[in-house]
Amino acid sequence: MQSAFAPQPHRTVESFQSGVRQVCGTYTVRTARAGQGGEFPFAARTGLLRGEAGAELAYVRLAGVEVERTAAQIRADFVDHFVLTMQCSGSAEMTQGGATALLRPRDIFVSDATRPSRFSFAGDDAEQISLHIARSEGMGRLGKLLDGPTLIRGDSGFAVALKVLMLRLARQIADAGTTHASDAGGSNGRIEDDASTHLHEALFAVLASALLEARTSGYASRDTYDRLYDEALCIIHRHASDPAFGAGEICRELGISPRQLQRSFARHGDSAREQILTTRLERARRRILNDQALTVSEIAYSSGFNDLSFFYRAYRRHFGAAPGERR
Repeated sequence: MQSAFAPQPHRTVESFQSGVRQVCGTYTVRTARAGQGGEFPFAARTGLLRGEAGAELAYVRLAGVEVERTAAQIRADFVDHFVLTMQCSGSAEMTQGGATALLRPRDIFVSDATRPSRFSFAGDDAEQISLHIARSEGMGRLGKLLDGPTLIRGDSGFAVALKVLMLRLARQIADAGTTHASDAGGSNGRIEDDASTHLHEALFAVLASALLEARTSGYASRDTYDRLYDEALCIIHRHASDPAFGAGEICRELGISPRQLQRSFARHGDSAREQILTTRLERARRRILNDQALTVSEIAYSSGFNDLSFFYRAYRRHFGAAPGERR
């Protein structure tokens, strides 16, 4: 699907910030992992698709950065739309207003581009596709369902349907030029226009159902242990690269007992300790594959490991190969 957007690569923070401005509006980009000369340790990418009927989809690929949109930036660079963000790979911590959600693959976050927001991609090589919905159309079709940010979980049937429709819309826009050039004015052109209209209508119908489900029985009404699990994942996402970070810090930040933390993870077949280790290993692997300027030892230490022997054993057990085998 990346090919449909023909995304532009960015090697520096300044270039990436310019790319984000073109596809999403003005954001401040911060990174603690820029290389020498301000270069990213990987190739960030941005892309944009615009359809004839006003449909607009943005593509971003990034890691190790935080992007923030302030009230001042909103006033200076006014963009009046809602944003339907689908997490394609990796993860992202999305914050708007008083709501924070950790997006994992297939999760969808609905936000408002006219409200301050902060999105953190602390360590994952993440890909997102965002559908921009004009405010007039969004309010006309969905009304109060768009009040406040909403998380649509990826295991929801509606999320699956939205993913299919968004990807189909992206492909349809990307292919539109070729189709119209070959069928301009003919019956096939009218068929394509009808298909586009039906796709647009289907997307809004599914989105309305997804938002209603999320508000009545989804994210907001999940029980205590599920909420603790999500909050704990957000904390791990932020602090896993600190070698002193552990489950105790999660408990202290959330104000819960170790037993409560254990129960929240056990319900998902997981543990805080394993999740911290997995997060560190995944971050180390991405940097080993993409940042040739650093040694494996340097990457291990900066990813949260303070014992190289343990890192090598854990890496081989998790990925089936030694850290340096595939550089």
